[in-house]
Amino acid sequence: MQKKLKLLERIKATKFEELECRLWVIKKNSRNGQNTYRALYAEIDGLDTDLKNVLKTFFNGNGGIISPINNLYTYAVLTSDLDEDQALIDSKANTDFATIIEKIENGADNSPVIKIEEFNDAWALIFEFKNDEHKFYGFSKVKGGWKLKSAKKIKRVIFNEGQFKKLEIDNIFSFRDSIDFVAVGEDVFIRDKANYELGLNIREGLIAKRDLLVDAFHKNGIIASVDDLKLAIGTNKTLLRRLVATEQKRNFEDKNFIELMRSAISEHNFDLNDNGNGQFVINENNVDLFLKLVNDKRFISLIKKEMVDADVVTPVNNANE
Repeated sequence: MQKKLKLLERIKATKFEELECRLWVIKKNSRNGQNTYRALYAEIDGLDTDLKNVLKTFFNGNGGIISPINNLYTYAVLTSDLDEDQALIDSKANTDFATIIEKIENGADNSPVIKIEEFNDAWALIFEFKNDEHKFYGFSKVKGGWKLKSAKKIKRVIFNEGQFKKLEIDNIFSFRDSIDFVAVGEDVFIRDKANYELGLNIREGLIAKRDLLVDAFHKNGIIASVDDLKLAIGTNKTLLRRLVATEQKRNFEDKNFIELMRSAISEHNFDLNDNGNGQFVINENNVDLFLKLVNDKRFISLIKKEMVDADVVTPVNNANE
């Protein structure tokens, strides 16, 4: 992580006002679980300074409402809420972002858009910035998919000299003046985890890992049925996250851990039975408990002695802390 923090410091020292800037409108099509993308190049006039300030604010804050990024943490499917000066970092190769950037860099669909109707159903905006040292790709999710028809329904007025007046402007394209995450080289810096996962199809990736991990559980002899566990988890994002979280420590491969888990189940009379051959029988009623236990995320509090669940925990190394 030290290398990433040094990279962050170099980025924060960028002379953002000197960056070259381009705007891309991304359209997505999904069919049979596969996503394809189009990158539409849009010429900009008078937006350069605003967009460069958006990128600068992403990394350096704005001296008030938004804090600069000072700390980085590796992206994981289960993470605690970020503090204002924190961001997550992930590999670009783990996401569809790599495909989108490849479209842009290969010049796909890069003729400037002339008719605003071509932006209908826009899925995201990519702000492309570059200088001699870095190339930045800032992602901003378009909520709900933009449509010109919807934009025309919005009444725009100005207030001047004590009265409202109708503002006669056509072809308005509205977007947020913020960036959810930025790709730099092979890294992605993330300030909005929800939009990162929404934008880059986290559910599809989790489902693919579901099948691999459930097979690994069965291979290690701890579940009675592959199909029952897959069915119990289904496409529920919370359960998928908890399953994928097991990949980090892989407790299911540790026979001693599994025996300790069995002892805890017996001691506390948890509703999680085995089939007589030492394999857990999983169904929709106990799958959540099973995933919490195999992740070692059920605890007894020190003060009230209450049993609690916590998906994200921070180890305490010093007893005095």
